[in-house]
Amino acid sequence: MAFYTALAEGEFSLKETITLSCRLAKQTGKPLIGVTAMPDPARAVMMTGASMHGMMIAAGGQLAQGIREAQNEAKETLEAEFKTVCAAEGLSPDAYSIEHHVGLPTEIYPRVSLLSDGLIVAHECISAGNDHGMAFESTLLDRRQPVIVSGTDGAPGLDTMIIAWDGSPQASRAVRFHYPVLKAAKNIVIAQNSKKVDPDDRFGADNPQRVADFLAPLGIPTEIVHFDGAVAKGLLTLAEERNAGMIVAGAYGHSKLEEMVFGGVSRNLLRAENGPALALSH
Repeated sequence: MAFYTALAEGEFSLKETITLSCRLAKQTGKPLIGVTAMPDPARAVMMTGASMHGMMIAAGGQLAQGIREAQNEAKETLEAEFKTVCAAEGLSPDAYSIEHHVGLPTEIYPRVSLLSDGLIVAHECISAGNDHGMAFESTLLDRRQPVIVSGTDGAPGLDTMIIAWDGSPQASRAVRFHYPVLKAAKNIVIAQNSKKVDPDDRFGADNPQRVADFLAPLGIPTEIVHFDGAVAKGLLTLAEERNAGMIVAGAYGHSKLEEMVFGGVSRNLLRAENGPALALSH
């Protein structure tokens, strides 16, 4: 298996995203694959209507060629940035590769990362109203595949990671799906707000010791920490205090089609201006 990183063109923190991807790949010994997704120029022309009228067929062909040239330039730029950061992070050339795909990000990202260890996306994807933002939501919420959102730190440290644990199915899937990610840590903090769990859970799923026992085969020191107050604020404060580079958490919410994307905790974690990377599962 491998980590896939979405090489999104435009106003995205590409360098930070690739840096996080490289460090995850390096510390876990997994391959890293950069992915670009560019729409079919012919389909783009059809969407403009340029090739739907006989008198504009020639113009449509010129437009398609112009789109193709612009895409090639964008792919070269993205590939150069990807290779530069990978080399700077000390990844050997056989540890990373790049794939260029024709299609929309909403089509490509969920498909190529289906059996991956996680799709890594830029922090800006969480609020982007374009195809990259919709691809992030679709992969995480609709397809229920593991997604990792890069933080704002240009040099993320992954020695300490935090697991947000409330015993919910979403939190459970986050721990199981991001098991390969947790292998990169040297210390794991299992954080819980005891007042935010189900007091009537007779199965004891909220007991954080169950997570510690599950992770025991990794041989990584774990610590259970309880905190009070708002969940998102407590997790972000703990991440700052422990210098944690990543929070592993369940994502709550629905598709944009239902007019509500993320629940309060997920939304506040995602929108934190100086937060760590987030390893999410729904």
